[in-house]
Amino acid sequence: MTFQVKNKFLYNNLFPDERDIKFIKRVDNGTTVWQCADCDRNFKRRDLLSQHYKHVHLKQRPKLRSCHLCPEKVPTQCRPFHMEKAHGLPLPTCGACGKKFAFPNQVLRHQKVYHMGEKQFTCAICEMKFVSNGLLLKHSIIHTGLRPYKCSYCDKSFRWKKNLKTHIYMHLDVRKHVCSICNESFVQQSSLKYHITKRHTEML
Repeated sequence: MTFQVKNKFLYNNLFPDERDIKFIKRVDNGTTVWQCADCDRNFKRRDLLSQHYKHVHLKQRPKLRSCHLCPEKVPTQCRPFHMEKAHGLPLPTCGACGKKFAFPNQVLRHQKVYHMGEKQFTCAICEMKFVSNGLLLKHSIIHTGLRPYKCSYCDKSFRWKKNLKTHIYMHLDVRKHVCSICNESFVQQSSLKYHITKRHTEML
């Protein structure tokens, strides 16, 4: 159960500056597999693929930090997890849900957003509130009317980068949404949902 990539060179080089598309998402027997578009290596999680891509293909090796209790060296952001696993020093933990974090400030931010529903960033135009400045900036484009993301294959343009990516998939016939019943594949999730409601009503 795989989707098709008819022109892998174009697929890998849609956004050469930002390298946004660096993976191929595949579904095998209901399990999601993330495949590196450069070397075809498979990963069970997207974050593991991102780590592989940065270290192997972009040569962005992490800066390692020595542990003061043992000879092991680990990336700075992984050191707290090493300290808990190897030396029993507990990680900062959310008291509400038990989720663990590398640093105490991450626990505080998590609690404010997910448990207290705190939204500090307000749109000056419509007064809609957001949990981060990044989400506010994404929202603000609605009020400008701008469509900065332009297709290199046709004259269409889009407000959101994700919509441009989906549109380009149509040009390249990249079908990553696969029907688990008949294996037919689709470019868009909405097309897959429509297909299921029309062709497989007996399974709903």
